[in-house]
Amino acid sequence: MEIRLDVISEEMAQREVAALSRELSDVLARRQDVESVKPVSGRAPDGAKGIGQVIGSFLVGLPVEAITGVLDIIKAIASRPGQPPFIIKITRDTTEISFDPRKITPDEVAKLAKRLRPPDK
Repeated sequence: MEIRLDVISEEMAQREVAALSRELSDVLARRQDVESVKPVSGRAPDGAKGIGQVIGSFLVGLPVEAITGVLDIIKAIASRPGQPPFIIKITRDTTEISFDPRKITPDEVAKLAKRLRPPDK
């Protein structure tokens, strides 16, 4: 399964978003359960507000079982002292989820992971 992660911030400079996106992609790439991490280039995703909003994006290939671990890593990085606020937008096929990783509860992480799972065939 492949998901797109967008780091979105109205308070961070482009270089800060780029650094955070690189850090997240590097940390995820080191996980044994993540199959691939690839940068995304091109236009902003649909729904991006434009002016005042900075976006960093990458694709993550992973098995369905790894989704919760990926969400936990994002939450851990977002919760560090001094980390400027940002929103994560995750897209898988037609499913799109946006959340503030600093405020998400463990129950909400489980619900997000369930929504991102492909339907059983």
